[in-house]
Amino acid sequence: MRDSKILAKLRSGKTALTFSVSCGVNTKAVEFAGRLGFDGVWIDMEHRNLTDADVETLILASRTADVDTVVRIRKGSYTNYFRPLEAGASAIMAPHIKDRAEAELAVYNTRYPPIGRRGFDNAGADGDFCLAPPLEYLEHANRETLLIAQIEDPEAIDRLDDIIGVEGMDVLFVGPADLSVAMGIPFQFDHPKLLDVYERVATAAQNAGKWWGTVGINAEWVKRHCERGGRLFNTGSDQMTLYFGMRDRLTEYRELLGDAVQ
Repeated sequence: MRDSKILAKLRSGKTALTFSVSCGVNTKAVEFAGRLGFDGVWIDMEHRNLTDADVETLILASRTADVDTVVRIRKGSYTNYFRPLEAGASAIMAPHIKDRAEAELAVYNTRYPPIGRRGFDNAGADGDFCLAPPLEYLEHANRETLLIAQIEDPEAIDRLDDIIGVEGMDVLFVGPADLSVAMGIPFQFDHPKLLDVYERVATAAQNAGKWWGTVGINAEWVKRHCERGGRLFNTGSDQMTLYFGMRDRLTEYRELLGDAVQ
């Protein structure tokens, strides 16, 4: 059974960096991320049309490159929580957690008893395909699975202590885009109201002895929040890397070749 690199870093007080690989079933991008030294890749099922089989393929690539996978699920069926784990995912990110009840449901579906009530099956990659002793597997799954609550709604702001206080919930993760839009300050990431939320998240996590993180707008943004105690940051995505890389290449050639390509 494989231990989580992200959890190892968090438990040692260090900062973990991930990269989103969700622009199709690009197993090479997952391996690139692992071989370059990222701690994890973020696979997004909420906003992308990835199937369970697609995610399993990406997770297989992550295991080849020994990099964690953080799967942002689609909330709905209880199986959405643990099927990525059975495929070998290291972490589940539950979007739009607004209150304690939603946090408890995420724990209920993600953790084995006595913490939750995840349905048992050790035939997947996380149980070494039935090769791991069942009792050892249960203990390992609860210990090495990271559960992340995304804070993306104003309703969650006054309930942060309740959310992160649930046993089995590990991380508060601020989604600045959705949160800023919902707060009426779209994409104003340095707005005092949004920065106040970060302070409140940091305080709630610290008081609970848990961790917090966010999307990295840029390296300076990550540094600022790392100094405030943030320990889990997503640093970019394959889609935006493709976009900026292709845009900059096209701009460079147009400037050099001028009328020949206009």
